[in-house]
Amino acid sequence: MSQADVAAAHGTADLDALLTTLDDGTHPADEIQAKPIITSDGKAQIDWQYIDTSEPRADTANYDYPIALDSEAVANYAKAYNISPKAAQHSIVVGMAAPEALGKILDQLADGKYIGHTLTDGEKMSLVITTTADVVGETHEYVFADNFGKGLVLPIVIAPKDTP
Repeated sequence: MSQADVAAAHGTADLDALLTTLDDGTHPADEIQAKPIITSDGKAQIDWQYIDTSEPRADTANYDYPIALDSEAVANYAKAYNISPKAAQHSIVVGMAAPEALGKILDQLADGKYIGHTLTDGEKMSLVITTTADVVGETHEYVFADNFGKGLVLPIVIAPKDTP
């Protein structure tokens, strides 16, 4: 059936009405609803309810990591940080999956509150997000929901920078 046949069968007026309704400004595109909590002293605090997933924590002893334990990347990482290949494998995957959490957090650090971020290396991988001094410092554990790293935990540190 051609597009002309489909249009004739369903009526172009219906399609035009639908497009007009969708584009009339009364149905805004998805807006970010995730806003930080403002504390009594005026600081922004990450609202973790917009970030956390409902994914259960994985059993890392039996986890099927997407990077082979005997890969060169794992061997090099283990050697560089003097950790076991299993710990290196875990840290590499958690580090590669970190953007899943970072993007959600950055949604709440608008208005110039984000300064930068780093991933700590080694056995205790974590995401450290440096913010302006008007953000509450805290730690949190994020459980990945995307297929890559699903169920693994990323420790997150919100680290406000002291103002000079």
